[in-house]
Amino acid sequence: MPVLSTFQDRRAYRAMDARPIDEEVLTRLVEAAVTAPSANNSQPWRFITVTDPAVLAEVKGALTPGNYWAQSAPAITAVVTNDEWSLAIGDRVFAPFEVGMATMAYQAQAVSEGLYIHPIAGFNADAVKEALKIPASETLLTLLIIGYPGDDSTLREHHLASERGPRVRLPLDRVYAKDRWNDGLLPKKS
Repeated sequence: MPVLSTFQDRRAYRAMDARPIDEEVLTRLVEAAVTAPSANNSQPWRFITVTDPAVLAEVKGALTPGNYWAQSAPAITAVVTNDEWSLAIGDRVFAPFEVGMATMAYQAQAVSEGLYIHPIAGFNADAVKEALKIPASETLLTLLIIGYPGDDSTLREHHLASERGPRVRLPLDRVYAKDRWNDGLLPKKS
């Protein structure tokens, strides 16, 4: 089960070292991503990896305060798509699903390279799109914060607890059924 262990080792760690990541390593992350399947081989993903200090500072300036920990990351990758780049059948648009698969392959490769990788939603998308010259018509889905493992002493208490705590996942019977739907699959109301 070596593939499963790679996915089990992937966590959204925050304590990252500022040490630069070799270009060859960053390229392998994208090479892994583009192996993902897509409808009609449309490949509706685009990855923009930022390492240039000036551009990286602009992107980091667009992060929300809760993502303070990402300021030390030596690389950030923007994941971009457009629903028109892939198959749609009625209201089922496949681009986000396909980009998700590619992004997971990207993350698995990062883990195999000894990197931490943390997808985030906490950023001003318009500011990042402007910094990276991404056209307004395209969708910036997420940013992937990338770095080698670092010192977690700079993390806030709740992030430190998350970093060091057990990985919590729903039990399989809450997310998986055989042969037909059951109401146990519905999210529990809080």
